[in-house]
Amino acid sequence: MEDPGVMPIIQDYMSLKGSDNDVLLIIGDGRHVLDDIGAWYDIAEGIVPYDTACVNYSALICPHGIQHYMAGDAHMTDMQNVARKLPKSVIKHAWNPRAAGFNVRWIRNGRGGWNGTSGNLAYKIGLALDYTRIVLAGCPMDNSGNWYTDIIPETDVKAHKDHRHHMWKWMEMSLRPIGRFCRSMSGNTADLFGKPTREWLLHLPETLIEGDDP
Repeated sequence: MEDPGVMPIIQDYMSLKGSDNDVLLIIGDGRHVLDDIGAWYDIAEGIVPYDTACVNYSALICPHGIQHYMAGDAHMTDMQNVARKLPKSVIKHAWNPRAAGFNVRWIRNGRGGWNGTSGNLAYKIGLALDYTRIVLAGCPMDNSGNWYTDIIPETDVKAHKDHRHHMWKWMEMSLRPIGRFCRSMSGNTADLFGKPTREWLLHLPETLIEGDDP
């Protein structure tokens, strides 16, 4: 990516979506991300058409093809290396300038830089692309660590990652109208937004099961 001052501005940003699917699965780096994906398959695979956006390192372990890749730290060499390994058909999204290997830079018009997690960025890009059923997998926003925690050096800054302090941003979004478009497979975000059901994904009435919160 070059300086944004000389890059073409995408007027028809919906052309980035590439499908008519209404459902977007956002995959993060949570420790139990593969369990979340397995649970997602039980609900949706072969029944609910969906697109997938991988965040950060999750693109390295996602067991199915993806349409989008997103990184809040796209200026970092490791994120750029992941982006370069992905098929050309995958659209790589960033907000940082000079993010080599990324296709699109999202700019907050008239506002400051980005704040929040990469998953939070992915959610807002998903909304911009008109997905109205967005599901978080591997984005628990807790202190369980990442799926790669056990294979990185103890001295790595990510070795003891605690995401709970980012929950305020998700809480803020849950209280806004856009919060109704989100569900999560596990963790604090599932407690906040609720877990997806097949009915919700298909825009059908949901049946309240005894013991569930209304």
